[in-house]
Order: sequence, then C-alpha cells, then structure tokens
Amino acid sequence: MNKAAESVKSFGDFLRECRAEVGKISWPGRRELVGSVWVVATLILLLSGFVFVCDTVLTKVVETLVSLG
Repeated sequence: MNKAAESVKSFGDFLRECRAEVGKISWPGRRELVGSVWVVATLILLLSGFVFVCDTVLTKVVETLVSLG
C-alpha cells in the first residue's frame, strides 16, 4: 500500500473514531443549558463592570500624576 492510500485509510479511521466519541457525549438538557447561559452572561457583565471601574480609577490616577509633573 502506498503512502497516499495509507493516509486516506487512517483519515477514515479517524473519522469513524470521532463519530463513535461524539455518540458518547452526554448533552445537557434545555433547563441546564439555559441556567448555564444565565450564569455566564451574569459573570461577563460583572467582570466587565469591574474592568470598567478599574480602568476609570487608574486613568484618573495617571492623569493626576501627569498633571503634577
């Protein structure tokens, strides 16, 4: 068997193994998925607010230091 044929065969094996693994996945139910989306969205909003506050405070500190010099 030449190298190209072996590559095609091994790629086919890879696809079959992937399909078998996808069949083993335990997918979340609708309720669990919606709950997870709310948690992620809430955390993103909280972290965005935190970064905004930190950025604003640090900007004011730097502006104050620059104006002193």
